[in-house]
Amino acid sequence: MKPIIYSFLLTFLFSCGSEDQQVAEEKLFVSNEVVLNDLQIKNANVKEGLAELRMIGVTVYANGTIEVPPQNKTVITAQFGGFVKSLEVLDGMEVKKGQVLISLEDPALVQLQQDYLEVIGNFDYQKAEYERQKNLFDNDAASGKSYQQAKAAYLSAKAQKSGLEVKLKMAGLNLKKLEGGEIQQTVPVLAPFNGVVTKVDVQVGAYADPKDHLLEIIDLKHSHAEVVVFEKDLKYIRKGQNVKIDLSDNHGQVGATVFLIGKEIAKDRTVKVHCHLDKENEMIAPGSYFKASIMAGDKNEYCVPSEAVVELNGKDVVFIKVKKDQGKTVFRAEPVNVLSTDNNYTAIEFQNSGINWQQKIVISGAYSLMSEMLMSGEDEE
Repeated sequence: MKPIIYSFLLTFLFSCGSEDQQVAEEKLFVSNEVVLNDLQIKNANVKEGLAELRMIGVTVYANGTIEVPPQNKTVITAQFGGFVKSLEVLDGMEVKKGQVLISLEDPALVQLQQDYLEVIGNFDYQKAEYERQKNLFDNDAASGKSYQQAKAAYLSAKAQKSGLEVKLKMAGLNLKKLEGGEIQQTVPVLAPFNGVVTKVDVQVGAYADPKDHLLEIIDLKHSHAEVVVFEKDLKYIRKGQNVKIDLSDNHGQVGATVFLIGKEIAKDRTVKVHCHLDKENEMIAPGSYFKASIMAGDKNEYCVPSEAVVELNGKDVVFIKVKKDQGKTVFRAEPVNVLSTDNNYTAIEFQNSGINWQQKIVISGAYSLMSEMLMSGEDEE
């Protein structure tokens, strides 16, 4: 009998759960509707009308972050590796071009300088010998073979000297000091341009491999605004449009201009829009979050009186009449996207593509309908 009892209990619980879920779904379904009789409609001054096409200044609202172009970022590495002797900067510190960032030392760098000094001595000898043999050859006082051998030795020494010079410059060594006989024990790593140090990932005494990223320098003078625009709003975006940037880190509002519009649509159906700031501001940190308002210009859009749009559960909605029966009218809240507001009119588009513009909309009394809906929901609870 136990299996039968368990089966009955499971069936009962499942049935109850299904009924509760159905009730919840029905309640959720009717939560966006409100029913009023004729007297209530009159007292609430509810009036209906159609959305009308009007010329209105469309504003696209989006979010984004302040970024620095890749060409204005430089990753600092140790070209030939070495042990970190000293670290002269900290994260967030401003540096000037040519300023010492890190000092390195390594026996291999000392050997590189020693090789260069030896090559210089050999180069001077080979050059003198080549010029001597060339002079003899030109005056028919030496064989062509001796001249060619001297020339080959000279060119080989010259190539070795040039190659080592390039390596030494890449390593950051001072050639003038070295040619004067001064071998440098430590090698400075210099800032390539004026900027700010970020992402310091090195410690004194650690070995810096050539492939390691020691730190990064960014040039804040060329920061730009990377705005993330939804695919549906792309039709309004054009190069040259004005943008208002509201920063979240107390820097207030700054102006910008649309410079580039991305061609790739991300998985979340967004596109990046590259905007140049009207005034460069080195105080704005890369990665700063902002809200953007893109002025898309005057467009012919479907508009309703601004009072017809109300906020319900964090969404912008308008009310439409669903049906009328026996003196009672059912109104439903339909989510909309607000495109712009101007002169007490608001341009909208329905999120539900199944609704057309022949559908009558409550253009007066929307707040009363929302209040009645909220009170009805409380009564049901």
